[in-house]
Formats: sequence, structure tokens, C-alpha cells
Amino acid sequence: MVMTLFKGITTGLVLSLPFGPVGIYCMEKTVTEGQKSGYIASLGMVTIDIIYGIIALLFISRVEDYIIKYSVFLQALIGIFLLFLGFKKLNRKTNLKKIEYTSDGIIKGYFTTFFLAMFNISGILVILAIFTMLRVYEDAGKLVPVFLGLGILLGGAGEWFATTYFLSHFSKTLQDTKLLKISKFMGGVICIFSLVILINSILKIIKLY
Repeated sequence: MVMTLFKGITTGLVLSLPFGPVGIYCMEKTVTEGQKSGYIASLGMVTIDIIYGIIALLFISRVEDYIIKYSVFLQALIGIFLLFLGFKKLNRKTNLKKIEYTSDGIIKGYFTTFFLAMFNISGILVILAIFTMLRVYEDAGKLVPVFLGLGILLGGAGEWFATTYFLSHFSKTLQDTKLLKISKFMGGVICIFSLVILINSILKIIKLY
């Protein structure tokens, strides 16, 4: 089971590389709102990685056709929602608020990334590819899903803790005006990513019909 745990950690580390619009959203949240907000938001993604990792391990052969069939529509929804988030960041008020941790704000950040990651059903296929490369299916035992899920948690949560830690300490050296520019820049990047996702999804839907 030690090897299964190690494979889970490796999977978590790969899935939590801070790329893509949702990862950028978490980094922007860290820079402008502090480590706690950014880290809790990132855990929303990690939670879905664990759930989809176990689904990929147990049920992928049964649901793969449905995933492939409907993933393009879900990607289009993700693109629309991310475009909304990006524009919201671009239209941020001229002055950044003083960091105040509230339970409502932190919970909202968690569920924002949770649902974004949840609707990215194609992520299961990415996890499946990682599992194939790591030969996860060679592992035997009833506790394989438990150790695999624990490994994904340790890898993902650990990587995002380090990422948000360094980003939050870096942001402390910057003035509000520079933080605002960074926030708007990241908002623009999110918009670009979301437009690429949306246009690509629309083109695929047109080809299907």
C-alpha cells in the first residue's frame, strides 16, 4: 500500500500544478485576499480530484462513453462561468479591501472551485491517463481507493499550501496599486483561457451537429 500511497501523492502533485484558469483564480485570490482564502479555495479542486480519482479507479469502464459524449457541453458551461469570473476581476474596484477573513467568503471560495472542477468531467480522463502511466491498476487490495485518495489529498493539499504560502508572502512586499494590476492581469488571463475553452467547445458542438 506504500506504493499506492506514493502513486496517489504523485497524481495529486500533477493535478495541482497551478496552471489553467481555475488555478490562476486561486493564485489571484491568494495575492489579493491572503493565503487562507487562496488555500481554502484550492482545496475545492483537490476535493474533486480525490472524488474523480476514486471514480476513475472504480467506475471508469462503465461511464467513459457518457463522459466523452457530454464533456464538450460541460466545458462550454465552464468557459461561460470562467468568463464571468474573469470580467469580475477586471472590473474590481480601484481600491483593494483590507484582508478580512469571514466564514462566508472562505466557504464561497471553496465551493466556487469545487463546482468548477466538478463540471470539468474531462478531468477524469486526465486522471485515468496518469493512473495508466503509473500502473495504478496493478495494485491489489480493498484499501487501494483509500490510500490512493489519501495520496491525492497529501500531494494536492501540500503543493497548494506551498504555492499559496510563497504567493502570500510575495504579495506582502507589494503596494495596493501593484496588487490591483496583478489582479487585473490575472483576470485578463482567466478571460483568455475561458474564451479558448468556450470557442473550442462551440466548434466541437458544431461538428457534432
